[in-house]
Order: sequence, then structure tokens, then C-alpha cells
Amino acid sequence: MARLSRRSMLAAAGLVLVGCLSPTLPLPPPSKPTVEGPDEQGQVTLDGTAHADAPVYALNTRTGEIRGQITGSDGHYRFQLAAEVGDELNLWYSVGTDLSPSIIFKVPTPP
Repeated sequence: MARLSRRSMLAAAGLVLVGCLSPTLPLPPPSKPTVEGPDEQGQVTLDGTAHADAPVYALNTRTGEIRGQITGSDGHYRFQLAAEVGDELNLWYSVGTDLSPSIIFKVPTPP
């Protein structure tokens, strides 16, 4: 079995330490979802993609209601939130303890 010199062990320990201290890259913001509705019950459906296997959240800033869903392995989500045309929605996701930047958009008038 080969023996490592003290210099080699210190170099390896230094590389591990530097790797632990280097900052992680920030998460990208989610893309703007497709918004369907509001329906007869006052619900809009948000459909989009984010990071795989990550919780995605939406906040209606007018009502204070938050809803969400954990994405699948493909990153797809589809869930409903109470909202009216013109309401401002805030959408973000998390991976571990990291939060993505949020995107803010308004519920459009249905076509």
C-alpha cells in the first residue's frame, strides 16, 4: 500500500477545505407558468416546470394564500390557487435549504 507524504495529505486536506468553503451557485428563478382561469370557483391553475423533485410555492399577495406542490422527476407542477383577474402572484421553489428567486406576475384576463 502506498504511503502518502505529509505534504500530499496537507494538499488533499486543503483541497477538501477549499471545496467546502466555495459558494454554491444560486438557484435560477422558475419560469413563468401557464395560467388558466379563474374558473367558476375562483381558482386559477398554474402549470409549469421548475427544479426536479422540489417544492414549488405560489402566493396570492392580495389574499395572502399560499399553495404549492412538489414537482416530479421531470420538474412539472400543476396546482390551483384562489385568485381573481389582476391579482399579483409570487412563485418560487426550494431545493434543500436554498430558495430560488421569485417571479411576480398578474393573473391575466382569460381569452
